[in-house]
Amino acid sequence: MRRRTWGITIAAVAAAALAAVGIGAAVQQPEPATTTAARTTPTPVRTATPTPAPTLPAIPVAASEAELAALPLAYHDAVVPELLDGSHVRPDNRWEIATPKQRLVALYADPSPDARPVATLASTVSTIETPAATAVWGRSDGEDGGMVLVSTPARNRTPGDGGDPTAPSATFAWARAADFTIAASDRMIQVDVAASTVSVVGKDGSVSASEPARLGTPDDPTPTSTATYVEAAYVDARVTYTQGNPIILTGAHSSRIPQYGGNAALTALHYYPDPNGSSHGCVRISAAMTKTLSELPVGTAIWFS
Repeated sequence: MRRRTWGITIAAVAAAALAAVGIGAAVQQPEPATTTAARTTPTPVRTATPTPAPTLPAIPVAASEAELAALPLAYHDAVVPELLDGSHVRPDNRWEIATPKQRLVALYADPSPDARPVATLASTVSTIETPAATAVWGRSDGEDGGMVLVSTPARNRTPGDGGDPTAPSATFAWARAADFTIAASDRMIQVDVAASTVSVVGKDGSVSASEPARLGTPDDPTPTSTATYVEAAYVDARVTYTQGNPIILTGAHSSRIPQYGGNAALTALHYYPDPNGSSHGCVRISAAMTKTLSELPVGTAIWFS
């Protein structure tokens, strides 16, 4: 009995010793090598700051029907002192044609939002009742497309006897772009007064038609340094010397005489049967050229150099 107990005791002691050794071994084992992981610094995510929409300048409010009716009509026989000329603005061909959206469109002397209208432009050409359009010579930023600088068919001063010898041949006015349908144009008419030629010139500078022209005299000259437009292209059997060929009416007037033929000395490009002599300021061209020019849209820009 005692021997067995002792054996058990020895066995227990041995087991305890082994356990102690095992625990000690476990405690004395070297710690595993520390692996240094590569640290990646996160790139900060930048949140884009929304760009505020630009605030466009205001434009004049649309004129009422009553206001439009009370204003003078800028037509070829009218004199409206508030209209602009080359001493007020420098026209730059925008290669655009503006067609009024309504019967009357308000015209302004400046593009400011508080500008008051000074005249109206009609959607038809006075006396011949053909659809009207005009050339665009400048733009001003603003709401609804801003303001456009357009040609008018009226004068701002009367030249000649009893008038202003410095009166311009053509006038301009500002108008709300929203009051027009605006279309691109790729051609214009150039009247070279020094060379006595008429040409159709493309936006790319190409010349699609050109010929000699017969112009006015020093005492009754054709306009020079004048930007204007094709106001109408029509046939008038009453003007017998045109022999049924189209008359290309411009928005320019004589710079010397106040009246001719019962109107305000309008400048036109037209046929004349006599190949010699000079005009009273108009541009005499061939029948073929009248047809070529009449095919251009109303509102096409014209430059008298």
